[in-house]
Amino acid sequence: MKKLLILCVVLCLAFSSSLFAAGAREDVDEVSLGFAVSTLANPFFVTMAEAGEAKADEEGANMVTLDAQDSPERQADQVEDLIARNVDLLILNPVDSDAIAPSVLAANRADIPVITVTRESKEGDVVQHLDIDNTEAGELVAKQLIEDLQGEGKVAILEGIPGATSAVARQDGFLNAIEGTNIEVAASLTANYDRHEGYVVMEDILEANPDLDAVYAHNDEMALGAVRAIDASGMAGEVMVYGIDAVDDAIDAIKDGTMRATVEQQPGLQMEMAVESAMKYLAGETVSEEVIVPMRTVTEENL
Repeated sequence: MKKLLILCVVLCLAFSSSLFAAGAREDVDEVSLGFAVSTLANPFFVTMAEAGEAKADEEGANMVTLDAQDSPERQADQVEDLIARNVDLLILNPVDSDAIAPSVLAANRADIPVITVTRESKEGDVVQHLDIDNTEAGELVAKQLIEDLQGEGKVAILEGIPGATSAVARQDGFLNAIEGTNIEVAASLTANYDRHEGYVVMEDILEANPDLDAVYAHNDEMALGAVRAIDASGMAGEVMVYGIDAVDDAIDAIKDGTMRATVEQQPGLQMEMAVESAMKYLAGETVSEEVIVPMRTVTEENL
C-alpha cells in the first residue's frame, strides 16, 4: 500500500510538472521589436516599415513603429519611449547619425540590443548595421550620367540632409566618378531628401542655369520634385533627371520619360533582413556586424 501511495505521488508530480511546463510555454511573452523610423512621409521608408512589420508577424514577433517625422528631437523621445516599454530589440533608422548616438547609448545602458538601417550611429554599440554602399550608389548614377551625356555637360546636384552619412557618401561617390570628364557641376544645394524642397530648390537652380543638361538628386523624392520644377519651367525633355531609391513614382517617371534613371536599393529586403537578424540574435545566434544590400541601376531600357 505504501509503495502504491508513493507511485501515485510521483505520477501526480510528473503530471503537474508537465502541465506547468506546457503552461510556461504558453505564457512566454511575444518578442517585441521597436522600429524608430526617420519619416513615413517618404515612400522608401513606408516600404521599409511595411516589410518589417510583415516579416515580424511572419516570425511571430510584434513590431512597434514610431515615425520621427525627420525630427531628431522627436526620435530621441520615441526611442526613450521604446526603452521604457522594455522592447526586446531596437531597430533604428536615424534621422541624424550624430543626434541618435545618445539614444543608442541609453539602449546600451538598458541592455536592449540595437540594429541600425540605412544610417549608422556615430557612437554606441550596435549588433548590426544594414545599408547599401552609398558611395557606390553615387558612382552608379555618375556612370549612367556620363554615358548619357557622352562625358560633357552642365549638371546640378540636389543634396540630402546635411551631415547624413548617406548624403556625404552619395555626393563623394558621384563627384569622384565624374573627375576627368568635362561634366561641370553648376550648383549643389541641399533639399533635405524632400520632394517639395526639391521642387523649390530646383526652381532657383533652373532660373540661374537655363542651359542645364542634367540633375542628380541624392534620392528619388528630390528627383521627383525636380521633375515637377522642370516641367513648370517649360524645359521638359531638355534636362535629364537621376535619383536613388527606385520608389514607385520614380519608376513611373522613368516609364513616361520624365526621369532618366534611378538606383534600386531594395528597402523592403533591407528591413526583412534586419528583422531576421533581430530574431536570430535574440535566439542566441551570431549575426554579421555589417550587411551590404545589393543595388542596380534602373533605366527605361532594363525596366
